[in-house]
Amino acid sequence: MMTLLFALFLVAMLFAVYNKRSLAIYSFALSLVISIFWFSHHASDTLAILL
Repeated sequence: MMTLLFALFLVAMLFAVYNKRSLAIYSFALSLVISIFWFSHHASDTLAILL
């Protein structure tokens, strides 16, 4: 999943380099939304620590 996030950010950067402003903004926003979802998925998991 992390590879997908990095690939989406790479696509956003490539759009920005090739002056595709609207596509760069949309792909960057999509990458951020997926990153936030992925963070909340992992941050809400309980830790399996036995003390």
